[in-house]
Amino acid sequence: MLRRRNVLDEKEMIDSQAEAARRFNYSRYATKKTMAQGLLDVALLMSNASQLKAIMDIGSRHNYYNVVFGIIICSIILQLITAILLLVLGTLKDETDSQQKTMNIVNNVITVLILLITVANVFITAFGVQYKKPEKLI
Repeated sequence: MLRRRNVLDEKEMIDSQAEAARRFNYSRYATKKTMAQGLLDVALLMSNASQLKAIMDIGSRHNYYNVVFGIIICSIILQLITAILLLVLGTLKDETDSQQKTMNIVNNVITVLILLITVANVFITAFGVQYKKPEKLI
């Protein structure tokens, strides 16, 4: 009796999982994921712009001014290139094998660029750009 009950419980669980999978809207999930990623990309670009402003305000008083300035500029350029490639990828169609290969190549390039952006921002954080308001003169 116990064995039969376990088998029935497993069958009910599998049926409920199958029903949940049928109800899951993959297109809606992909759209939400893309929107969230886009918002995070905008937030990172704004953060880099803010860091660029801070490092320019600090100027050469910062120990690693040239290095941090260069890394921030590289990060912003890589983000812009990635955004353009994402737009290109969105317009491509995957109807033929050659189109699918092109899409895979563009997707792989985007993945590498995102890795480089992440590494660049780790170094920006490591070198530390803290903006301090200038003190008011009396």
